[in-house]
Amino acid sequence: MTQKKKGIKKSNVSKGKIVAGIAGGAALAAGAYYLLGPDGKKNQKKVQAAAKNIKKEILKDFGIAEKAVKKTVKKTVKKVVAKATPKKVSPKKKK
Repeated sequence: MTQKKKGIKKSNVSKGKIVAGIAGGAALAAGAYYLLGPDGKKNQKKVQAAAKNIKKEILKDFGIAEKAVKKTVKKTVKKVVAKATPKKVSPKKKK
């Protein structure tokens, strides 16, 4: 008969995943302290202002990109339509 070994059971979780989980938890705690700690209100206003600036920059960049895309689409459509439409043919005269 074989005997079962008692003791530490191996886990399926790697050491890297454990370290990553601990680092994520520490980052979450640091962020919570930054926003909810003693200077929380002041820091919240800073974060909110930074978020507004980032949003403004992103929307500006999307506006520029949208104009460029519209221009390119119009050119492409004109080229395709020009190639796809039959050339005008003068009607034959009846005799």
